[in-house]
Amino acid sequence: MKRLGGKLCMCIVGIFGAVHAEHAAKITMIEGKASILRSGGADWIAARPNMPLNAGDQMYTREESFAEIVYATGAITRLNEKTKITIVAASENGVKTSSGVGDVWVNMRKLVTKAGRDFELSTPTATAAIRGTVFHTQTHADSSTDIAVYEGTVAVGPGEQAKKNVEEPKQPRSLEPQEVQGPEEVPGPYEVSLEEWKNIVAGQRISVRRDGKFAQERFDTQKAAQADAFVKKNLELDAKAGK
Repeated sequence: MKRLGGKLCMCIVGIFGAVHAEHAAKITMIEGKASILRSGGADWIAARPNMPLNAGDQMYTREESFAEIVYATGAITRLNEKTKITIVAASENGVKTSSGVGDVWVNMRKLVTKAGRDFELSTPTATAAIRGTVFHTQTHADSSTDIAVYEGTVAVGPGEQAKKNVEEPKQPRSLEPQEVQGPEEVPGPYEVSLEEWKNIVAGQRISVRRDGKFAQERFDTQKAAQADAFVKKNLELDAKAGK
């Protein structure tokens, strides 16, 4: 992962300012370059601080870039370089966002509305649903997903692709003789498919592969911050803002 430092242009406009009620969210910080594809639009445009975002809009951060979005509920998401998200739905009652690739940090500790506490972040392989917590999601190029919880509890369930695999009817077996393959080796803890929701608490991480199999483990949050510049940056921003 590339360093977030260097000669990046940093623009901060009311990082934790209020979001206009008529918009789902707004961009509150950009370092480097990011692009927006409006719902129904055909062309990506340059993203700038204070830009409003609405359901259906997509955002992508370029190499060595960083961005922050604040939703109308007060929920905060921050995007590492080469990260793409889509605002699926957003209102004062909740937020639904999807991430196709990259690192997303979510902070919901301080909200502006009592009702708007629901937040859902989905990837092709996993869905994280939470109420008031802090977590980090990494979606890799092969669609596998890592979710690390830094505060609170995150309910993790199957992603959109996994749901489709479960919902698709199985083809009837042929009566013709067929060759039977030997048992497939499954490495380590990746033995069970994520078909039911799992509660992941602070200090735990869940990794979900493209085939839906998952593994859980504990991790040291302080060591994670030392090893990952994106994690360290977010923890520092949260502490500075009192979030």
